[in-house]
Formats: sequence, structure tokens, C-alpha cells
Amino acid sequence: MSDEPTARPKLEVVVPTPEELDEEEREFRRLRRDLPGVKGASAVGIVSIGVARIPGRNEFFRTHPDFRPVVPIVDLEVGMEKQFFAVTDEMVQALAGIGITVSPHTLYLTVTSRGSVKIISVRCANADGEQNEYARTKEIGLIKGTTEWVRLYTDLENRVYKVFSAPAGRFADPIWPDLKPAKIFRLAFRDKGRLIDSPQHELFQRWAARDKDAK
Repeated sequence: MSDEPTARPKLEVVVPTPEELDEEEREFRRLRRDLPGVKGASAVGIVSIGVARIPGRNEFFRTHPDFRPVVPIVDLEVGMEKQFFAVTDEMVQALAGIGITVSPHTLYLTVTSRGSVKIISVRCANADGEQNEYARTKEIGLIKGTTEWVRLYTDLENRVYKVFSAPAGRFADPIWPDLKPAKIFRLAFRDKGRLIDSPQHELFQRWAARDKDAK
């Protein structure tokens, strides 16, 4: 056997090109509903961002004060979990054609006291200004979380969320990932296959009974 040390593979940091970042930004802007004129390098340790109904059961959290895009969303119940899928303009109409309704949702970026980063999706009020009470009261808690540590809990009798505030000074200031909004969106949706952007998306195929496993 040779006594020479085994050569280690060379590790290189891959930096996204300006063109790639520009494409992320263009995709993100096309989906947003809260920007005028719109129709209808990553942080250490951040490789994935989840999308959920709430930041976590009995978890104290803070809400990012500036990240609040509105995008078209369709949700899917998978067991006890609700999954959220962003939808491009072209696919909103395609989904409507097979009876699937897409609704605008506001996305809030949150971080828990244990450092878990999530996007919380809240369905917006409809054209008549009506909004589900769970959604309305959850949004109250998320907005309150922009200035203090709070926890959401469910009032089952009244079918609302209530907000409990942590004592002042109990937790340190939140640390947010140093990522552009478009990158956050990509990690949460496109990289997880949760951006419906063509009829070839597996969820559209399933709903249209075009998937190979359909019986």
C-alpha cells in the first residue's frame, strides 16, 4: 500500500451569476400581486425554508417587518398537513379551467425563538372584504410579531387565533437570513417543486387526471 496521503476533492464555492439572480427576481416579481404594474449569495445554514399555516405549535416567533409579498396560492391537504403552492398567472387560468380555485395570499417571513425560519401563508380577504376569522386573527398575530415576540394559540370555541406576548426582554432580537426576497421565495417554493408554472407540474397533472398513476 502507498504511504502517500489520499488526495482530497477540491471544494469550490459556487456563486450564482447575475443572470441567475436576475431570473429569480423576474420570476418573483411576476408572481407578486402587491407591486404596481403587476398583473392580477445565501445565509449560512439556510438551505431550505418551509411554508406553513403557523410558525409552530406553542412556539414564540418574530415576523420580518419588510417581507410581505402577495402571491396567488393554491393549498393542498396532505394528512394533517396543509401544503401551499404558488401559481403563475398563466396557470391560474389553467387551474380554473379544471375547477381549481387559486386565491391571493400574503406571505410573512417568521423566525422562532429556536431559530426555525418559515413563511406563513395567510389568505387575503375576498372582493367583498370578507376574510376567514382564523386567517384574520392569525394575521393580527403576525403583524404584532413585527415588534415583539408572540405565540399563537387556537380558541376552538370561537374559531379564532389568539395572541400571547412574551415578557419584554425574554428573548434576544431575531436574526434574519441575509437573503434577497426573491431567493427566499425560490427556497420556499421553486426548489421544493411548489411552484405551479406549467401543465406538466405533477399536481396539475393529478388534478387533471393526466398523471400516469390515475385510475
